[in-house]
Amino acid sequence: MTQTVPTGTVRRLRGPITARAWRRTLSVSISAWVLLAVGPWLLGLSAPWRAFAAGLAVPGAGLLYSTPAPHHHGADAFTTTVHVLLLATVIAALGWALRDRRGLACAVVVAAVAAVGWTVTTAPFAIVLAGHIAGFLLVAAATGWAFMFRAIARSDHVTVPALVVGAATVGALLTNSHDAQSFPLSWVSWAAPALALGVTLGVVLREQLRHQAARRVGEEREHYLEQRRAMLHCPIQTAPVPLRRGTPLVVEASIDQLRLHRHLTRLALQPVDSWAGFDREGPGPLQQYRYQLNAVGWGLSMFGYAHTPAYWGAPHQAQLNLLARMQDPRVWGYWYRQNLLGNWDFRHRRADPIDVPQNIMFTGYLNLQLAMFRQATGDAGFDRPGSLRFQRSPERSYVYDHPAINDIVLRNFRTDLCLWACEPVPVGRKRKHGLVFPYCNAVAAAGVAVLDAMNGTAHAAEIAARLRERLESEFTAADGDVIAFLVSGLGLAARGFRGPASTAAIAAFVSPLLPDLAWRSWQILRDEWLDSGRYRHPTSGGKESPTAGDWGSGAPTNAEPLAAALLLAQECGEGEWWDTLWTEATRQLQFTPDDAQPGVWAFERASVHANGMLGLGGLGRAHALTDMMTVPRPQRWTRGPRIRAVPYPAVLVAKAVTDGAGLDAVLRAGQQPGRCTVRLDQLVPQRDYRVLGAHEAMVRADDHGRVELTVDVGERTVLTLRPT
Repeated sequence: MTQTVPTGTVRRLRGPITARAWRRTLSVSISAWVLLAVGPWLLGLSAPWRAFAAGLAVPGAGLLYSTPAPHHHGADAFTTTVHVLLLATVIAALGWALRDRRGLACAVVVAAVAAVGWTVTTAPFAIVLAGHIAGFLLVAAATGWAFMFRAIARSDHVTVPALVVGAATVGALLTNSHDAQSFPLSWVSWAAPALALGVTLGVVLREQLRHQAARRVGEEREHYLEQRRAMLHCPIQTAPVPLRRGTPLVVEASIDQLRLHRHLTRLALQPVDSWAGFDREGPGPLQQYRYQLNAVGWGLSMFGYAHTPAYWGAPHQAQLNLLARMQDPRVWGYWYRQNLLGNWDFRHRRADPIDVPQNIMFTGYLNLQLAMFRQATGDAGFDRPGSLRFQRSPERSYVYDHPAINDIVLRNFRTDLCLWACEPVPVGRKRKHGLVFPYCNAVAAAGVAVLDAMNGTAHAAEIAARLRERLESEFTAADGDVIAFLVSGLGLAARGFRGPASTAAIAAFVSPLLPDLAWRSWQILRDEWLDSGRYRHPTSGGKESPTAGDWGSGAPTNAEPLAAALLLAQECGEGEWWDTLWTEATRQLQFTPDDAQPGVWAFERASVHANGMLGLGGLGRAHALTDMMTVPRPQRWTRGPRIRAVPYPAVLVAKAVTDGAGLDAVLRAGQQPGRCTVRLDQLVPQRDYRVLGAHEAMVRADDHGRVELTVDVGERTVLTLRPT
């Protein structure tokens, strides 16, 4: 079902929900800056209070205010030493910041140390002045660091206020210690709030200017899209979940697909208490174990669904290991700290990572991982009550199952904004606000759709209409790109972080739910990134936004954009471009063998997460994710003959599919050709079967429906099983 919708819609800077929150935030901010500027003067407050007010307006400004006049301050040895230590701290921090440019760093440090030494002997008071300036710079830098790497990366909304209030208090105390003295920088008491007000208004003005520029880009894009629609005779699709009838296609995996699959399987198969081979967690918000486990699991499920739905063996155990790791407190225990510091939940100190409205990055991602695992393998073990246990301590655990997790995801989509938060902010009584990422919500919606396909429900279709409207009105910039995130409840938005590659990553996950977005995103991506050849430049896509860079390393490579483009090309049926993108990924990201383990290949210039995402986009076949989200898993796949085990990795299964009665498989030697035992199960007990490709021409299943075959596996061995 398709229908034509109006094009060329004029997009506002903010949608109605975000605009209301933004007006409230802007009003409070401007009122605060004005109050801090004129309040101390109107109330006749003393100098310490004015220093404190300045420090609240601009972090560290109170330290500038507290600088005493030269004739009122004796530069004794103790005072000089304290200020020299402050300057030394700033110099050391500057040298560390320039550590990648050693020559420049050494020159700056040496020059600064020499200047301090000369000033100590010739103008001691200048050291005092420089010390106050250094203190201001340290506080400002520390606050900026805390905002980026604590507030944004870790949802720590305690450190920034603590730094600001603490520095303002120190400024007030220093001012008070110089009682009755004059302060040459007393103008800071009004200049700091004025600066804060100016920055706020400057941000508003810059947003308006960028919005106007984005509108011009959007008009050009709409003109291009109209031409493409006319050329392709393609109306805009708006029907959620277009059904793809028939049995899902199963194709033989290529050599490259087997190579990458071995890498992901090897990672997942290691003992669950070992993290060898995984990237260490880093300071960034995306450098976390959970995302690596999700991506590797998605890639393995994609391979299993597209190529081997009738094979369990080592890949199935690898998936179980990944899901066991997801229950490790080292993976999900972060939520206790994020809830404590992000929601200021000092009273209840909740630690449950699942049943919360601000942790889609765990609940929503896990829901998709569970759904894809079941769709690919037919294993419904996690539907059992209590099958997922998140053990915080011997006395405290949180017990769930897949249906319960999916119900929580559905409930969280029932908000005014529809999209729900990844990380909390302490706004509102019910603590439902936070950083809302469209990418994370696309992942969560895909998980609902996959489970819908298996259960015969239509929850994703119900979500799709509201998701489409909210994405368009609240999260889409005037140029048509979807922004990286916004802060619900405050109306703040990261509008500068967006681009065709970032939008493609979102569209790929919801292509059957929002086919119009998928088509539009592909056309723009192709015009601006692919046809132009920009995708060949190693950082052309990775610099668009934080989610476009490599999640594991933080490097602005094209690893994640290429993975997203592969997945979107796959779901749009763009086979030629898929081949081109895969070839470019192998070149640009160095798809090379592991010398220690022959047959294992990985993208050396990509993190574990990026390798998993390249697996999601590269280990499937055309429309594989769409089929997972729209077509029920055939009962004959679940009940028919199955390869239970092969001697992995000596033998690799490139294809395994059943029609409910027989089995077709393609085996390849993982190392050297040789004879092996292939174990089958789910046959009809005591029934005879004809076999081709094994030493046995005829076999009979035992009482449990199992049989063992002796097979000489070479470069490519075809194995077939048919009932007599």
